[in-house]
Amino acid sequence: MGQAPLHREAGQQQPVAAAPDTNAISDAALVEQCREGESHAFDILVRRHQDRICHAAYRLVGNREDALDVAQEVFVRAYQSLNGFRGDAQFSTWLYRIAVNMARNHLRNRSRKGRNMGVPLDAISTDAPAVAAMAASPLPSPADTASAGELSDILHGALMHLPEACREAFVLRIFENLSYEEIAAVMECPAGTVKSRLNQARRLLRERLEALAVL
Repeated sequence: MGQAPLHREAGQQQPVAAAPDTNAISDAALVEQCREGESHAFDILVRRHQDRICHAAYRLVGNREDALDVAQEVFVRAYQSLNGFRGDAQFSTWLYRIAVNMARNHLRNRSRKGRNMGVPLDAISTDAPAVAAMAASPLPSPADTASAGELSDILHGALMHLPEACREAFVLRIFENLSYEEIAAVMECPAGTVKSRLNQARRLLRERLEALAVL
């Protein structure tokens, strides 16, 4: 004879299921969830990558206001272009590629009338609220880990005087710690070209810093 079914005593609550660990979900899996209509997955991607993209944008365009504009536009473009992400590179590499292109466009357009030349943020604010939330988040200072804030500012100013391609390669290698192969994928050029641009960036930076009596 089987056991009688157990009855839960009055007031006894069922155990609450543990929240899933979003850190254990790969970028590729989150992208697939986005493609299947689960927009919350893109919020996770934004939170996971926004600091690095904001920092890179700051070093590429020169000021925090423009950097936040660029970073927001990067994620808007990424969201709208997910079907074009083939997965032959890491999602983060793909984001950096978009960031570099957006930074180039922003630098070329910001002196023109009407600074915001990009995709409207409200285009996806309902589906991906984490992108809209970036506007209310303070951009971390690039000098947070610098031993001297003044020296960091001088270096940043010197970076903005580098040729565009040299600055991009330097930022991606020195500040973002990408490999030569990853930078080549971002900039869509051979790894040898990346090394050449880095060497040129180092030489020009040293010359400028020496002229400023910093070195």
